[in-house]
Amino acid sequence: MIKIGDIVINPTKVICLGLNYQDHIDEFKRETPKEPVLFTKTLNCLITDGEPIIYPKILYNDRKNNQVDYEVELAFIIKDKCKNVPEKEAYNHILGYSVFNDVTARKMQRRDVVSQKPWFKSKSFDTFGIIGPRIVPTSDIDDPHDLNLELKLNGIVKQSSNTKHLMHKIPFLVEYISNFFTLEPGDIIATGTPSGVGPVQPGDIIEATVEKIGTLTNEVVLEED
Repeated sequence: MIKIGDIVINPTKVICLGLNYQDHIDEFKRETPKEPVLFTKTLNCLITDGEPIIYPKILYNDRKNNQVDYEVELAFIIKDKCKNVPEKEAYNHILGYSVFNDVTARKMQRRDVVSQKPWFKSKSFDTFGIIGPRIVPTSDIDDPHDLNLELKLNGIVKQSSNTKHLMHKIPFLVEYISNFFTLEPGDIIATGTPSGVGPVQPGDIIEATVEKIGTLTNEVVLEED
């Protein structure tokens, strides 16, 4: 259970899209996937606006794995229990939109990808899924595929794009994902990040913004003993 602005949700899962902006695919020198790339983040990772992002000591003290990256994304929240939703009915099952920061242990992820292991660990450390600062109802955003995204690190713009560049649009994602899994009220779907991802260090301030929704502001802090 997490309170996002004035709304409390109780998600059963966080489903994320990988490689859903072509410029992000290009910066990682990956092949363009033929269908959506899905992965999950565990619920322990969820925090919201103003809470600290914990840089785990297990990463900070390990030169092979000591890179933690930011990723600004548009997320949407499921309104009701649904399965096998047609594209044309997708918006009927969306509660609203929010900003998501898909924090990632990048070196760990890359090592897992190369060795053909799941990316599970790198995505699901405590505090690695930030959502907020509020949930904007679908009725307040005419077109979720025309929203500017931006991420600033210590006041410097690092990511800047628009959701019009999403390769797989929201109605299709609802249909595609609900064909595999029953979606429950409060479930979070993060639609992927554009290019410009990069590392953070303890003491950094991250500001992740999506137009018409707001800005997530979080400080990175080193895990205490």
